Amino acid sequence: MCSVETDLSQNLIEEYFGVIVAKVARFLCENGWQTMRSVTNGLKLKTDQVRKSLCVLIQHKLAEFQVYKGTSVEYRCCVDRVLKLSFYPRIIYTAKLLYGDAAELIVEETLQHGIILMSTVVQNVSERLQSDDTENVTISKVKTAFNQLVQSRFIIREPFVVEPEEDIRPIIPTLQPNINDLFTVPVISDNSLKRKHNEDENLPQAKRQKTVDTAKSTENTTAEDIGIYWSVNIERFDQFMRDQTIVAAIGKKFGTNCGEVIRAMLRISEVTTSADAVKTQPTSPAEIVRNLPHTCKIPVKHVEQHLRLVSHDEQRMVELFDDSGAGGSYVINLKNCAKALATATVLSYVQERFGSKCCRIFRLLMMKKYLEQKQVEEFAMIQGKEAKGYLYNLLAENMIVMQEIPRTPDHAPSRTFYLFGVDLHRVSRMLLMRSHKTISNLINRQRHSAKTNKRLLEKQARINAIKETLQDGDAAQLEEIDEMITSLERSQLAKYEHCSDKLHTAQTQVLQTVFVLRFYLDSLPKNVNAVVQ
Repeated sequence: MCSVETDLSQNLIEEYFGVIVAKVARFLCENGWQTMRSVTNGLKLKTDQVRKSLCVLIQHKLAEFQVYKGTSVEYRCCVDRVLKLSFYPRIIYTAKLLYGDAAELIVEETLQHGIILMSTVVQNVSERLQSDDTENVTISKVKTAFNQLVQSRFIIREPFVVEPEEDIRPIIPTLQPNINDLFTVPVISDNSLKRKHNEDENLPQAKRQKTVDTAKSTENTTAEDIGIYWSVNIERFDQFMRDQTIVAAIGKKFGTNCGEVIRAMLRISEVTTSADAVKTQPTSPAEIVRNLPHTCKIPVKHVEQHLRLVSHDEQRMVELFDDSGAGGSYVINLKNCAKALATATVLSYVQERFGSKCCRIFRLLMMKKYLEQKQVEEFAMIQGKEAKGYLYNLLAENMIVMQEIPRTPDHAPSRTFYLFGVDLHRVSRMLLMRSHKTISNLINRQRHSAKTNKRLLEKQARINAIKETLQDGDAAQLEEIDEMITSLERSQLAKYEHCSDKLHTAQTQVLQTVFVLRFYLDSLPKNVNAVVQ
């Protein structure tokens, strides 16, 4: 693991969970599997602090543990999972886009707890929606949104936790997400309420009243909610965002109707195709027409034309699986889609940083695999001295590679061929590291800006709190409160907000690049990806 990923992991965990948890996570990232005693001694922290930090990391699936030699427990930080913390805002927005505000709050609440009971999610989300007074929200609507997320596998059920042995129980963290969940009393029906009431008759009045109130607050839970925890399926959201990226790329290149055809193919195979599959399930044009939205009516003949157009493209994102039957059947090659998206991202980077002529040379090397300097000058139609400067500039930035082919055993430069080429795996990995470094710098810059304007932000928060308490006050009082902030402070706040918006926009754009490059690197065979790293 490189230091860039470690720094970004520390910044992300510090932003979400605090400094102490970030220190523990960084120590695990740098040292691999470690025991709790090793972490405590290495960081000079209290045992209770390390234990709570490990509980938080395990609860959010950012770390894992294993029993070593039957007696001790070792912990390891899951860096890939930690790096996906930066996609949490996009995940929440995706849930809102698909299923509405209730689903957005459900996903947000589940991400905040990591692992949580359904009854707790439904109760908290219902209270938040009712406090907004935007609409009349009932618990049944929230449960409907939760069931929709479960049916589409955006929220998955957690397996039962096996109780550890007695000798190692004190050092294995529990996976209880919230202390309040331990006292949740799910109610199955009215009969169960009566049984619960009869059992509590022997209890004191205060305890009986508290138990009944707890039962009323969770009156719509089911029997399956007892001891069953749920979490957000990050891989399913990755798959959905991957499909959206593919549809947007094909729609931009071949037209909107062609993008809708590809969207229908991905929607058909999203349940039957695994996340790591190379190709989707074969789909016929007639089946695609049946799954198109009502607002997009495309005849079967036009669907066949769109599929043939995309399948004849040199990038081979769509392939003909079988030509038998009416129109045949087609599949989407996800591996080729990942390569096409990564190629477009790399070419855009070369275009912006090195100019159009360098991009022309880079594209030429990708098409021809390996070329000599003289061949590059001829094919790219660039003068010799200028082409030589572009080539060695790209070589110095590690964007291209040079391979030596000697004609004699002495490797004399005069009798050696020097071929230039592009290693897309290596370039994608390098750009991914630079993107991670950029995100880390943006987070640090945002944190520094907030720390610099801390006093001013606290003052603004106090004034806003006063204005909320005096909503029914007259205009003179509100104007007097607004004058508590001077014109200079207002300009500083406006500058801070503008800077924050720019940083947020930049981070969103870089995250899209990270997603595309990660999609391509994950599609490679494991042995190839290991060599690249």
